[in-house]
Parts: sequence; C-alpha cells; structure tokens
Amino acid sequence: MTSTEIALLLNNDADKIARIGEIIGRKIPSRDSFQNLNDFERTFVYVDVFEKHTSNGGFEEFFWNSSGQFSHEILEAYEKIGAIHTASLIYDAFRLFGEIPIPKSIEHRRAIINGIDPKTWEVLDREFYKSKDPIISLILEFVAINRTYFD
Repeated sequence: MTSTEIALLLNNDADKIARIGEIIGRKIPSRDSFQNLNDFERTFVYVDVFEKHTSNGGFEEFFWNSSGQFSHEILEAYEKIGAIHTASLIYDAFRLFGEIPIPKSIEHRRAIINGIDPKTWEVLDREFYKSKDPIISLILEFVAINRTYFD
C-alpha cells in the first residue's frame, strides 16, 4: 500500500489533504518549484495553492503574490477536478486583467491590479465563499481515482 493510499484511509478529510500535501511536498525543492511533480500531483498542488491564498485574502491576494504566475494552471486544475463554478469565477477574474494570458511577471500583474477597483475583487470573493463546489470532496476523489500517479 502506498503512502497516498494510506492517507486516503484517514478518518478526517482535512487530515487526508494535509497528509497528501506532505507527501507531495517532499518533491518540491523550493517555493513555486513544481517541475519534479507529475501532472496529477501538480493539479493537487495548484488547487491547494489557490485555496490557501483565496482563503487568506481573496482573489486579489492570489494574483498579487507569486502564486498568480500559475493562474492558467490553476484554472485548468479546477476544471480537471470538476469544480466548474470555481473555474468560472477564476475565469471571471482573468477578464478583469483585460489581457490573456495573465502575466507571469509579478510586477506586470501588480501594475494591472492597482488599476482594478477593489470592490470588484470583493464581489468575486463573496461568490467564491458561497461556492457550492465541494472542493475537498472533488480533490480527494481526483486523488483516489488517480492514486497510481501519486507517491
């Protein structure tokens, strides 16, 4: 039995997520350095990154920080796990930038963000917090279905 399969047997979903994150985290040599991960592990990490940033400061916080460089990968991750409403909100946030792709450059992103009305971010944040997408269930189902690609 693999470490991921054991993690999936834990009683608490939050513990499952934390344990799987720890397993994947061993493969990440430094912050924002995901090249050692396969596509399935990156999907997990991208969802985790977005959830942490938006829970601690919303969409603006996410795009303002280094995590914003992974905007398109994060949108794809939410689509892969079936979180369609959340993916739609992320796309709505993209539209605020007035350009696609979202700039990888933190300075460029910040310059654009400084020109966006903060109330616009608040609307997206409220919609995100009301989202009916069961992210924890979806990501755990994604891991369980693809468990052979984890560890």
